[in-house]
Amino acid sequence: MIELKNVYKSYKKDNKQIEVLNNINYKFKDKTLYYINGKSGAGKSTLIQILGLLLNIDKGTILLNGKDVSKLKEDELSEIRNKSIGFVFQSYYLNPYMKSYENVMLPTYTNKKMNELERKNLSYKLLKLVDLEDRINHYPKELSGGEQQRVSIARALINNPSIILADEPTGSLDPENEIIVLKYLKHLKEMGKCVIVVSHSKVVEKYADITLELNNHNIVEVKK
Repeated sequence: MIELKNVYKSYKKDNKQIEVLNNINYKFKDKTLYYINGKSGAGKSTLIQILGLLLNIDKGTILLNGKDVSKLKEDELSEIRNKSIGFVFQSYYLNPYMKSYENVMLPTYTNKKMNELERKNLSYKLLKLVDLEDRINHYPKELSGGEQQRVSIARALINNPSIILADEPTGSLDPENEIIVLKYLKHLKEMGKCVIVVSHSKVVEKYADITLELNNHNIVEVKK
């Protein structure tokens, strides 16, 4: 699905080159939920941004469905992100002035082939998928943290992406809502999607098929 080949990434700070990722080689497959952990500063956020085509790499190749996307222009990357990748973040990034279904609809407005009724119907369908059919017309301030995160999951699905990237998706949630959100992410994997979760929470590991650890600037598969 998405593969990193000989990927390097570093930053320059105080005239020093800080190595973050060193010769990363890994293939993420569909129908799989990955849990990525590692110490603070290990490069988890950098990795998720690279996988989301939000951050350029220094060297190496990023393959998406076999196509090299590592050297594409920003407008091309933006189109790929919109169609192929759904994002779920710790901060829900919901528009406070929009109702749930309106927030979910937002990513579809670049699709000129979809009319307003189709957007609305699909938004309703996805909110029902995450058990929020009774919150369709609620504003974010009227929702709990767990409900807001479920709205963001529905929004991530609206363009039917093959990859879901979740960066600390349960970091702001209580234990009960964390489990609810993780069950939905597992369900997305069962729908055939590649789900990659970066988190400090060990609870995620219980729902993951594969656990990866970032250590010494590289990625290691952890035996369960």
